[in-house]
Amino acid sequence: MHLEFTDEQLELRDSARAILARECPPRLVRDIAAGGPGLEELATAFTWLGWPALTIEVDLGGLGRSFVELAMLLEELGRAAAPGPFLPTQALFAPVVREAGTTAQAHRFLAGVAAGASTGTLALHEGGRWDPLTVVATAERDGDGWLLRGHKQHVMGAPEVDEVVVAARRDSGTLGLFVVPAAELTFKRTTSLDPTRSLANVELNGVWVPEARMLGEPDVDAGKALEVALCDATVALALDGLGACAALFDSCLAAAHDGRIAHVGQATEHALAAMLVSIEMSRALIYQAACAVTERDAGASRMASAAKAAMGECQRLVTGTCLELHGTPIDRDARDLRLWVGRAKADDLLFGSAGDHRRMIADQLLSARRARASQLATALVH
Repeated sequence: MHLEFTDEQLELRDSARAILARECPPRLVRDIAAGGPGLEELATAFTWLGWPALTIEVDLGGLGRSFVELAMLLEELGRAAAPGPFLPTQALFAPVVREAGTTAQAHRFLAGVAAGASTGTLALHEGGRWDPLTVVATAERDGDGWLLRGHKQHVMGAPEVDEVVVAARRDSGTLGLFVVPAAELTFKRTTSLDPTRSLANVELNGVWVPEARMLGEPDVDAGKALEVALCDATVALALDGLGACAALFDSCLAAAHDGRIAHVGQATEHALAAMLVSIEMSRALIYQAACAVTERDAGASRMASAAKAAMGECQRLVTGTCLELHGTPIDRDARDLRLWVGRAKADDLLFGSAGDHRRMIADQLLSARRARASQLATALVH
């Protein structure tokens, strides 16, 4: 596992930060969040830069880079609070298709992503849970296709995306993943802490999906593939939140330096130091998880949960301290902080809070301990 960035990776990070400062300034983010224009032009700029193709395989028209390169880009996009469906497409849709789909399906759905012509997301949440084992939406065989019924919550990027991978349970009890055109689904947009990125609930009122749009081979349970893809999504959201928290810290530091924070003294210095320590500790855990995801390490799931838990604690400290230091917003820059605060707090809630992921880590550790104890007991008996 490589824990240092290469010169090429550092160049990608620096160029992405410079490009986003020019192409995605706070004014544009604020306008798009308020329902104004600019989202299509921003997506076109990303496509011209080749960002949608970054981790797509070369034979599908992509650049074939690793998740670490995508991680660096996602952090910078979070720092800019970049709006649009880039994150759900790269961190939800593409990994699910890659892990669960056949070679032909990867060509069908990911070539468009690489070209910037198609976007997508994943519809998984039900009843506030995102665990594949808790899926109760159903897929009923109907001729040469499937009828989907159920309700999905918190679908990231919807209804702005082109395709939605819906997780539903077949009559056999196995989990299936179905790629449904967004135009055929009924969405109800939900209020979110993050106005820069859309969220919607989905009603599956007997929507029909052809057999060719079910990912993978017939009757193969997609649960394991979905669990692997969820590691990507968990780390990606932690990276996005990390970027937002870094932007908030930079804003507080600049405000203290420029005299826009009243009574700058030892308490303010300590608060800024605590913010920085929390961000850097979270960054270390998050990039360790990114490396584990890249190498498909056996402990990737646990590392992803550790990264998400650390990011949750970080966002609470950073957002709270930032709002306290700035006090009552008196200028446009301070009011814009609401966008980054909302981004960081929304990222903490999606795909599990810090408490959820601490519980998951504890469950994994206890399960491993019980397994070792059972093996030891068996060995002693024999």
